[in-house]
Amino acid sequence: MSATRLGTRPLSTSLRFFQQKSQPRFVNTIQEVSKPAQEDSYEITRPIGLTKPVLLNHKLSDTYSFANIGQELFGAQAKERRQKNLDYDIKHSPIYDIKSFQNTKGKIFKPPISWFKQDKSLCFPDFIAKTLTGKSNSLYDVLNKKYSIVRLYSTVIGEKCTNSYFKVGEEDYYTTDYGKFIEKFPNFQIVDVNMPSSWLKGFILNLSLSNLRKMISPERYKNYFILPLHILPPEIREQLHCDNQTSGYIYILDPNGKIRWATSGYSTPDDLQLMWKVVGGLEKEAAQRRRR
Repeated sequence: MSATRLGTRPLSTSLRFFQQKSQPRFVNTIQEVSKPAQEDSYEITRPIGLTKPVLLNHKLSDTYSFANIGQELFGAQAKERRQKNLDYDIKHSPIYDIKSFQNTKGKIFKPPISWFKQDKSLCFPDFIAKTLTGKSNSLYDVLNKKYSIVRLYSTVIGEKCTNSYFKVGEEDYYTTDYGKFIEKFPNFQIVDVNMPSSWLKGFILNLSLSNLRKMISPERYKNYFILPLHILPPEIREQLHCDNQTSGYIYILDPNGKIRWATSGYSTPDDLQLMWKVVGGLEKEAAQRRRR
């Protein structure tokens, strides 16, 4: 009897292992889809971002160039990427994202209570994208000179979320009072990453560029990026915690592209006070660096 047991246990263990390994991938996708929408905001207590700087593309047309269209259609890596994108899109359906946005009032995550130290901070990715100048530029080329308040959004609601962080008292640092912002924080700049979620939305956005140029001063055109969504892949969006496309996000980056602080959704009075306290603290850090 003991010999029989010794013979059947490895077999049953191997069978379970085989069943686990052979489980179709779509089963995992369905399990993800069945999860309910996010109910509450979660807190950011540790640095977020990438462990090292990553350049997502060398030119705007990289993903769709004719030179590698065969690899793009039939290559193993491209197939895997398309599957991941499909899994992501199924999980993050418009209904899921909107419901999560409603449940959290747009605040997908709560900001850290202070800025992260430079040596502990993680990286925001670099990319090449079209700007309001009509030319393409690198994000890191823009970041290289100053600390940056980066606004990232894909929807009108997301843009309104980020706008709420610039209305301080009677002043609007993003539009009418940008000059006062520069005067008070000379080592800072504002950077926009407008990330249309589809080709159609991108086309419509391009038609409205003249109106966008009227809203901000010409000196900021080079800081306004129009980034096609496919350039920022799902796994990086998750690492940046910006995988809900309905909301808007603020990242405060240093000249090395390190994420020193971040927030999401509409600002609360406490969030607004905290963000400008962070900006003030990092302004002092920048001034100390210049004196060295």
